[in-house]
Amino acid sequence: MIVTVKRKNYKKLIIKAISLLSVVAMFTVYYNYMSTKLNEETMQKAEVKSKESLKSKKAKTIEKIIYREAETAVDLIGQINVKEIKILGKRLFLVCDTNTDLEPLMIRYGVMALVKHSVKDIKIAINLDLIVASKYDEV
Repeated sequence: MIVTVKRKNYKKLIIKAISLLSVVAMFTVYYNYMSTKLNEETMQKAEVKSKESLKSKKAKTIEKIIYREAETAVDLIGQINVKEIKILGKRLFLVCDTNTDLEPLMIRYGVMALVKHSVKDIKIAINLDLIVASKYDEV
């Protein structure tokens, strides 16, 4: 029978310890990297969300301004005389009866209101650019 004596090899033990420490160090560095990346992504999402909410608030205020102008235009002409109202692009289109008094509308809007008389009705186009710009600055 052969008996062998095994001695502890300190070099192997040191190599195992160093490799274990290097693996732990790699995991901690990876964890820190991913956590910072995740924080950056959440910050970007928060910025996008705040920009979208700001845009929606701006759109709502502009929409309210346009609706108020449409109401005032209808009140100036008289609701009975108005046949149709459309908002297309940057203009407010009104179709009225032929016997409608347009003087109050011309006093309020002046050259911003384009009027076309026809046999069946009167078509009015009001430019909303300057109106929205002036009212939005006030709000």
